[in-house]
Amino acid sequence: MPTANSLTILVVDDQQSMRGLARQCLSRLGVQSVALAATGQSALEMMAERKFDLVISDLNMPGLSGVDLARKIKSHPVFSRIPVFLATSDAYRDEAEDETVDHFVAKPFSVADMRDAIETHLGQLT
Repeated sequence: MPTANSLTILVVDDQQSMRGLARQCLSRLGVQSVALAATGQSALEMMAERKFDLVISDLNMPGLSGVDLARKIKSHPVFSRIPVFLATSDAYRDEAEDETVDHFVAKPFSVADMRDAIETHLGQLT
């Protein structure tokens, strides 16, 4: 069973305000190690240097979209088991349907929804 403070989560969003909101939401859950990336490419570079338990990415980003990033993660031999959540509004969810995405989280972020999603994929947080 993971503890919230033992998780290392990577948040990828081209909007600084959304990265901050995600970090705040995860902090309320007790997650102490949250890394932030502004692009999909920088996220991949960070993943090559550090181990993450979960990636939460925005769907619509310049360059690598959230779906493109999820596909790269899931096709990589080392990263393929890392759960990938896409953050999006319901209006864009249909266009983001992809077998590489483990879960969708709604924007704006909700602490309760984030807890449920994390527990579904990583186990009960203690």
